[in-house]
Amino acid sequence: MQFQDFSISAKDKLFTLVINKELKNGNTGRTKHFSAAHRDKQQWLAEIPHSRVVATPEVEMTLRQFYHEVLLENVLAQRVGLVVERVLGKRQRLWDHDSTLRGAKELVDSLVTYGILEDDSAKHVAWCLGVQDPDDKENGPYVRVHFFESQG
Repeated sequence: MQFQDFSISAKDKLFTLVINKELKNGNTGRTKHFSAAHRDKQQWLAEIPHSRVVATPEVEMTLRQFYHEVLLENVLAQRVGLVVERVLGKRQRLWDHDSTLRGAKELVDSLVTYGILEDDSAKHVAWCLGVQDPDDKENGPYVRVHFFESQG
């Protein structure tokens, strides 16, 4: 399959998951020992239940409410695109662009384990982008995961 142009529109946004955990850059390296990756995934799994969902600027709820009342205790029933947004904290600087996605692997895996995504394969996640926000350092660090309807 060749790359196809696509655009992200606010009208395609399904919801945003806000997780009060710092995104690490994943620069610890990947060796045959995955203890650091396993530990990071466990930390995401511990933090995800305390996150909140922003459906619209006027509608915000706990993930527990969203999972029971909107998802009806099911995984997302459609293919999505993801934007993982690292919100910087005080005294933090922007990373190289590839570090944001490298650091998000265990986060996305945790969304599958938690039951929000069925799988993180291309069948269920059409694309994933990593971005950074240096404008909310007073409240950072934390992560926003934006879920978009996938076109195709």
